[in-house]
Amino acid sequence: MDAVASVGYVYVGPLEHNAEFQRDLLRRRGVTRIFEDISPNTSSPRRPELTNALDAIKRGDHLIVWRLDRLGSTSPSVLSLLELLGNRGVGVATIAENLDTTGPEGASLLAAISAFNELERSLIRERTMVGVYAAKARGRSAGRPRALSETNVERVLALREQGASVREIAEELGTSRATVYRTIEAANTEKADGADAEEPRAVTMTFTSPKLHRDDAISFGDN
Repeated sequence: MDAVASVGYVYVGPLEHNAEFQRDLLRRRGVTRIFEDISPNTSSPRRPELTNALDAIKRGDHLIVWRLDRLGSTSPSVLSLLELLGNRGVGVATIAENLDTTGPEGASLLAAISAFNELERSLIRERTMVGVYAAKARGRSAGRPRALSETNVERVLALREQGASVREIAEELGTSRATVYRTIEAANTEKADGADAEEPRAVTMTFTSPKLHRDDAISFGDN
């Protein structure tokens, strides 16, 4: 059985000086593997190393950060990430807020986060379905974009379900708006195709009978 690992993540914003303060806090918690993002002096945050950390971490591990705001620039992005990691069996701990999603209290916290996220998803579901039918009407073909990793595809869909705009998602993941649009549309089209596949199909049987003309047909199924 693999040993539980503590993975640290550091994010330094454009108005902050350096990462040494966060590194020291993580080392005091026994973290030896640290992923670090330093944002350029722009209004668009970039967290490519956060994606690498999420890809490297495994079930049972812990992700440790200084504060929750290190994980995202908006509340929906942070909440969706906490839910994603919770579903993967990955614990999240913060030093400043003394938050830990492991254990009984953590399970209750994740349940509350999941309930809040589900509420947000239900509020925008109708608009999502409108996008599905619009995509089908345009005849767009499905296909997952290759520009995003599997982890970031999940994050795009989770953020969108939280109500984040395409621009916010693109800035959060450091990708283009076109890539985000394609990812959302591909997922919507796959859902629509899956729903169509479940519709009952009519079955037509043609046979010869002394009492029926040979070209007569009996159709079974919904009309």
